[in-house]
Formats: sequence, structure tokens, C-alpha cells
Amino acid sequence: MSEVRIRVDGNNQFGLGHLVRCTALAQMLKNHFSITFYLKEVPEQIRLEIEKKHFQTTLIDSEKNFLKELTPDMTVVLDGYHFNTGYQKKIKEIGSNLVCIDDVYDKEFYADLIINHAPGITTKDYSAQPYTRFALGPDYVLLRPSFLSVGNPKKGVDKHEKILICFGGSDSANLTLRVINIVLDFNQFKKIFIITGSAYKFEKELLETIKNTTRIEYFHAVDQQKMAALMNKADAAIVPASGILFEVLATGTTAISGMYTDNQKNVYSGFKKMNAFIDAGTFQVQQIEKAIKNLGDFKNPTIIDGKSPERLLKLFQSLK
Repeated sequence: MSEVRIRVDGNNQFGLGHLVRCTALAQMLKNHFSITFYLKEVPEQIRLEIEKKHFQTTLIDSEKNFLKELTPDMTVVLDGYHFNTGYQKKIKEIGSNLVCIDDVYDKEFYADLIINHAPGITTKDYSAQPYTRFALGPDYVLLRPSFLSVGNPKKGVDKHEKILICFGGSDSANLTLRVINIVLDFNQFKKIFIITGSAYKFEKELLETIKNTTRIEYFHAVDQQKMAALMNKADAAIVPASGILFEVLATGTTAISGMYTDNQKNVYSGFKKMNAFIDAGTFQVQQIEKAIKNLGDFKNPTIIDGKSPERLLKLFQSLK
């Protein structure tokens, strides 16, 4: 069985999205490739979760140690903004196949394959090699099985009475709390689902805020099955334009979304052009309030067809 080595990091500072989408890719490939994660920065809980999915993990203290592990018959996956052009060249000099998961296209690439599931991106956005192939747009979305299996049902919700709030694994700006305080002022929401990730640092403050509120159900560090189930249960969801927005769109739940970091800009602008969500801008108070008031007039488009695993597997199998 051919080997795939995934080099990726995630922590409280720059979030867990890279780890999540690499885990999604690994699950798409696992029946056809032997997969090992190489990690320099990773919460221990996340590393253990990866191993529970029957993938090997190796902790490294330097990139030099990772490069020593590579051979020409391997496929290397890089996901991280710090893997620059020079680093990619070193991998290609070894002779390994190189796949880059990217969402900023800010450098020259030497990858055999570039995956960018943000909408609206074209090959012209990239500086790459003549041999580079591309997997661009939501047709190649990197989502975990629980979300892809939903098949984007049309909910046709008349009343939005159940709303979900989630700002990913770390939510370093604590937007969760800001949104909760706004949503609580809307009596239409009979049930409010709050999900925080394993790297969330403001739980004490959050618990103090919601302790006397019966409308709220709070969940922390849930697995993908529970996350997908809660999204299906909700009529609407307030989420950033990151990987979690793709998850919401896959379940057919009405999304209110915006951006608060530079690396969300492309996903935000691409899906905004497709009218995929109700715009909450940069999640300022008035923007969130306006977005909630627009819920009743919004109709969900079908964005994700659930077939990205088949498309990506075919591309990986075609790498020479």
C-alpha cells in the first residue's frame, strides 16, 4: 500500500482548521493508502483523536527530522502557511509526490497537486509549475464523513427557532460570547446550541453567562458525529467563513457567516458571491443583529454534492 505522509500543525494561536481538513483527507484516502501524520504543534487531545481513527502520528522537533523520513515512492501532503517555496523544493528534490492544501496562494508552488476548496479560485490565482494539477472549489471540499453523508438536504424551514453558534476549535477572539449575548435578545430562538472546541480558553466566562438560561444547550469538544447531528437539528447556524462553514452548507442548514481573520477572506468572498449565506460582515454587533433579522427571507442554495472523496481519491491515485 502506497504511503502518504501528512505534515500539518494546529494550536490555540493559529487554530485547528488545518488539522481538521487533513484528518478529513486522510479519511477519504485510508482504504487505499497507508497514512502517517507528522506533527510539531498539536494539542494532545487532537493527536489522540487522530490515532483513534487508526492513523499513525509522529511528533517532530524540526523540519529536518521530517525530511529525513521521506523517500521517492511516498506522497507528501503539506498544510500550513509556513511551508514555503524552498521547503517544497526540498521535498521534490527527494523525489516524493507533493500535494499542497492551500487557501492563500501567496507563494510559488512546486506541488504536483494543489487543493483549495474555497469557491471562486482559478488556476490563474496561482504561481505554479507546468506539471502542477489543481483541485479547486467546493467539488473538492475537505469534509469529514459525517458531513458528506448528509447529502445537502433542502430543509425548507419556515420558522427559525433553533440556532447553532460555533466559532471553531479555538475562537481566540471569543466571538462565541458576543454572539450569545445578541442571540439571547431574540425570543424567536426556543433552543440555542453552543459548541466550543478543545482549544477554547474562555469557558469559565461562558458558563457564567449562560448559567441561568434554559434555552441554551452547551457542548464542548464534540466529535464529528455529534457536530453533524447538532447542525442537522438546527434551523440556522452562526459560524465564521472557515472549514465549519463548509460543514454547515453540507448539512443544508441556513448559515449566517462572516470573517474575522485574513485567512477567511477568500472563503468569505467566494461564498458571498454565490449567495451561500446571510452576511454578518466582520461580526460586529449591528451586523449580527441585521443578519438574524434577514433569516426569514433567505433560501439555501445547493453547494456541496458529497462526492469530493471520489474525486480526490482519483487524483491521488493518478500521482506518479
